[in-house]
Amino acid sequence: MDDSSDASPPDYYARLGVSPSATSDEIRSAYREKARETHPDRNPDDPRAAERFQKVKEAYHVLRDPERRAQYDDARAARERVPEGLTISQQAPAGCGGYLWRVLAGGLAFGVFLVLEGMGVWATDDLWTLVVGVSIASIVAGAIAMVVAWQFPDEATDVMLRLTQDRILMRADGQTSFRIDWSDVRAVHLREDGWTLELVVHGETARALRPVPPVLTDVEQRREDATLRLDLSDTDVPRDVLLSFLRTTEAIPFPSSQTEETGPSSGER
Repeated sequence: MDDSSDASPPDYYARLGVSPSATSDEIRSAYREKARETHPDRNPDDPRAAERFQKVKEAYHVLRDPERRAQYDDARAARERVPEGLTISQQAPAGCGGYLWRVLAGGLAFGVFLVLEGMGVWATDDLWTLVVGVSIASIVAGAIAMVVAWQFPDEATDVMLRLTQDRILMRADGQTSFRIDWSDVRAVHLREDGWTLELVVHGETARALRPVPPVLTDVEQRREDATLRLDLSDTDVPRDVLLSFLRTTEAIPFPSSQTEETGPSSGER
């Protein structure tokens, strides 16, 4: 078995030259042999002998104790389950909220034309009055539609969230919603519900972003940063896989010592 002691995190089994299923006696025997091989007194001409000897001692210190070994085995198994990248998908019927509000906006716009009709605007022979009436009605209808579209966006029916070692990417209905490098993310929180992921990013990074429900539910802009809230409750990602990826991906500013963290209290739904 190759010694992968220079890898991060270290492989203690490889340092001692034993398999992960080795018994306590096999680990003890392997340590004694490795200690003799790497001891500085037996390698006076090797400047790295002391370093290798310390790494062997470190491995044995963990593997000889059943409790420390169990914790190490659990962490090692979690690392092996984590892929290089994580693809999260969400597919659902389109939300009707945005469409219903658009129908209402169309009805209000039609009402404006009826009001102008009752005022006799359309029956006038004055061309300029007719042009002004049509312009006003069009502006009002357009403003209503824009406000409704902004306040009540339609839910995307096909969302893909891709987390890699370098960045996070979200695509909704075939269009890229955002692409953010982890270097632009100040903090990552998993809220108490276990499915709401919060990204605290630099303000400029999220300046033009807006919610894309049902996954990107909120974009809270502040002076220097912004918080993106992602609802992953209806996606296909297993929660333990998500946590393992967040904890073990070095570039992600997620608290590796905690199972979940409550994000800022401001802006809670």
